[in-house]
Amino acid sequence: MAELKFSIFNYIAHFGIYDYIAYIWLILTFLILVFLSLLLAKKSTKMSVVMILFAFILLFVGPFVLKYFLDKTVRPVLVNHVVYKKLHFSNTLIVDYSLKNLSKKPYYFCQIDTKVYKPSKSKLRNFLNKLKPITYRTIINKKEIKAGESMQGRTLFYDFSYPKDINVSVEAKCYGGRR
Repeated sequence: MAELKFSIFNYIAHFGIYDYIAYIWLILTFLILVFLSLLLAKKSTKMSVVMILFAFILLFVGPFVLKYFLDKTVRPVLVNHVVYKKLHFSNTLIVDYSLKNLSKKPYYFCQIDTKVYKPSKSKLRNFLNKLKPITYRTIINKKEIKAGESMQGRTLFYDFSYPKDINVSVEAKCYGGRR
């Protein structure tokens, strides 16, 4: 829960013009749908209830969809070359990765989340295991990554003694504009 709270506060702290436009559009759409459903209440109660339900679903699902869309289009970043190894002489897991800025503007702030979770053959089980990882670590990078450039990174997990097979996931959310 603390990870989600931290991620949301970082996102809000780095709002850009497109974020403000998208969320204003979402709120206006919600208000217009509520207003239209109130106008339709006398003519068609069922349609009015459906519009109210749709408006509230839009209000609760919309922010997640907008953030995903903005991250993929306005702030794209590619994480690749994820390599991990467990050290035999100590209980340490090393995860190496590469971040590439795919946007047209530089990034000044990146939140890099590394999760270690149990592997599964089922895609649904893999997704659920990612939600409840064995361990995770968030690293904040405040070094500039220019447009089109890459950055090498490393995450270390000390006292990592999980004896079975693991999967590693590295996700990055990068923001530009403010230093």
